[in-house]
Amino acid sequence: MQDYLTFLPPGLALFIIIRRGLRPQRIKTNRIWSFPAIITILALATIGRGHPPDALSIAIYAAAAAAGAVLGWFTTQHVELTLDDATGTIMSQPTPLGTALTAGVFLARFALDYATGAQHGHAMTNFAVAHGASLAWITNGGLLFVAARGLTRAWHMWNRTQAMIAQHKTAKASSPVHGGGGTS
Repeated sequence: MQDYLTFLPPGLALFIIIRRGLRPQRIKTNRIWSFPAIITILALATIGRGHPPDALSIAIYAAAAAAGAVLGWFTTQHVELTLDDATGTIMSQPTPLGTALTAGVFLARFALDYATGAQHGHAMTNFAVAHGASLAWITNGGLLFVAARGLTRAWHMWNRTQAMIAQHKTAKASSPVHGGGGTS
């Protein structure tokens, strides 16, 4: 049973990632930060299990986070949001590429831990011993890339939805049906 518990965090992460990516999502502005925060916490917890980073690792991680933030902002620019005028509900469909990218880097990182025996504290193969550190930099960088992408997307999406909500409230307030804009 103890051996199977090591698969619980990656299984949970993949379940959340895939479940969220399979269907259109109603954007709840009060919960827009939930998914990126969970992914960021899982990424940092995964990275935190390793050795303290050296200067090269920090540079790789900073570059990965910066690239993720740029991609998050850019891709959110191209997400089509729809607003239901009657209810004020905003809908968005996560992109398949974003879902695959997020799931892929988590799978790569957990596969690396499994291949190197990191979850048991020992290395299983000569390849893992020889290349484990550089592979960890790459996969940890990927986790930070995904986390930064998610946080930037949430920030940008929050800004876009706030503008839509304000416009909807203004239109609703000036509508004669809802008590505004009528003549006396």
